[in-house]
Amino acid sequence: MQKLKKAFVVLTLAAATGCSSGGEGRVVGFVVDGQSGQRMNFFQENDGKNNLDDDDASKSQVYAVIGGEFRRAKPCGEGDLTKENSIEADGCYQIEGIPLGEEFPIFAQAPGYERFMGRYTMQTWNNDFEQQGAQEVVNLRMFPTGFAVDYRFLVNLNGRAVPDVKVNCQYRLDQTNTLQTAGSFLPPEATGSTTVSGTTDANGVAVIPGAQLVNGASYHCEAVLGGAVDGRVLSGQSDIVAGMSQPEQAMAISAPGATDQSFYAVFSNADDPDALLGNAGKLVVTFNRPVEVAPRTADCQVAQLLTTDIDVDGNMGRFVTDQPNNNASETVTTEVSADGLTLTVGFKTPETPFDSDDRNTLVRFSGIIVRPRGAVDSINVRYIGALGACTEANVYGNAQQLRSVRSGAQSSTIRLF
Repeated sequence: MQKLKKAFVVLTLAAATGCSSGGEGRVVGFVVDGQSGQRMNFFQENDGKNNLDDDDASKSQVYAVIGGEFRRAKPCGEGDLTKENSIEADGCYQIEGIPLGEEFPIFAQAPGYERFMGRYTMQTWNNDFEQQGAQEVVNLRMFPTGFAVDYRFLVNLNGRAVPDVKVNCQYRLDQTNTLQTAGSFLPPEATGSTTVSGTTDANGVAVIPGAQLVNGASYHCEAVLGGAVDGRVLSGQSDIVAGMSQPEQAMAISAPGATDQSFYAVFSNADDPDALLGNAGKLVVTFNRPVEVAPRTADCQVAQLLTTDIDVDGNMGRFVTDQPNNNASETVTTEVSADGLTLTVGFKTPETPFDSDDRNTLVRFSGIIVRPRGAVDSINVRYIGALGACTEANVYGNAQQLRSVRSGAQSSTIRLF
């Protein structure tokens, strides 16, 4: 009998490493109605059994893209299934011929249901015997069109409702939640906005509309105060699975910070290292909570030009020389938006103009030191690039590098042209 291995379907970098090992395998699983929990069957009946015959004309299909081509799922197959032994496998699908170690998209569609899309990576196997019988379980969950659960976050501090707190719910592919239906369900891909926000009213309630969430997807939600309480940065966290978790979520903002969950970059215009920002390019970073540039750190801010004379015309840009310990930056400008959520880092007019023909010209920033707005302690101080060699760097010597939820450490380099 072939060896069946059940895959816990969570995309990780570890699962995506390596190329195809040369073997092929299959995925098998069921499609489930996310609202009712009932199994869905896309196949035809044959001799009293509902999972034997394909129906290529049906508008209800499961399919994948393998090698750049659509490949439709088939019934799991007859084998020992007979009318007499009453084996039931209604709705069981299989997709064969998937190269081991390959990541591929998988889709499901049915009239009256939202279309499903997810990504899965076939495991690599240790020996030829396992490769010949490589089989993994991938279940899919679909939701009826228009189905949505609105989430009410009850935010409190020591049991007291807190108004004007921002609640951010961010799509996370690797989150789990004990309230979701048991089974190895492939998480859906979020192809729209990955962050949804709300603000608490006078009763401490923030509403996140279910229509703005991807049903079946996991979200990490955080409640953050716009300022600090007694100099402390407070936040609260909750994880939900849209459409599956209970609609009432209590969040206590009692965490005193000191974790990246309290303060991080949501995204920036440098997340794509190949993005060309032009002759006056700037680094724009959006945060999960209001920020401020740490006091007296302008002297730490340095812009470094990285370029070569590609066209060999003798013209190259150059910044002025930085002057230490003068409480100013000769090369960097910083600006925080009125709501405190966006930091814009630019460079001052260069001493020698840039040459746009010198392709791959970069600017690298360092010493950009920020903290949550209103904080007076140094627990949540973060820096972009490097901390810097200025005097104030000693004050914030325990600062951590700013983390981006999209790319690990927040990039400090922009590409001009």
